[in-house]
Amino acid sequence: MYIQQLFGLGARYGVHRTVSVQFPRGLASATTPSTPIGLQRKQRAPEDTHTMRRRLLYQMRKRGILETDLLLSTFAAQHLSHLSRDEMSDLDVLLSNIDWDIFYWATDKTQPPREVSDMPVFQKLKEHAAKRGSTIVRMPDLD
Repeated sequence: MYIQQLFGLGARYGVHRTVSVQFPRGLASATTPSTPIGLQRKQRAPEDTHTMRRRLLYQMRKRGILETDLLLSTFAAQHLSHLSRDEMSDLDVLLSNIDWDIFYWATDKTQPPREVSDMPVFQKLKEHAAKRGSTIVRMPDLD
């Protein structure tokens, strides 16, 4: 799939410039049920549970959007040490999604995909988000 864009200034001076962008193959069909959720990323080397837990803790604290950082970092502080290996794997898949999507799904602003809503760890995140209320939240300290 190609997109061609005409720059406005070029048209004014009689110069037309087009830019062609090729999207990855899976992008056009991202909404099909057979497509895995989340952003595509490289396969990670096998890691032990402790390393995985530490990596997830870092990824949950450093997302880039304050609202998602606060939601995920407080969830990590309360629940990450008790999650099973399977739940951490699901959480890893969940974290491959866009920050605003995670935030809106967890706070019931938008409907998550079925693959996300069926994850037990996502249900825990939704319960955590519902309990936050209107209290002032700050980033938890690292151990």
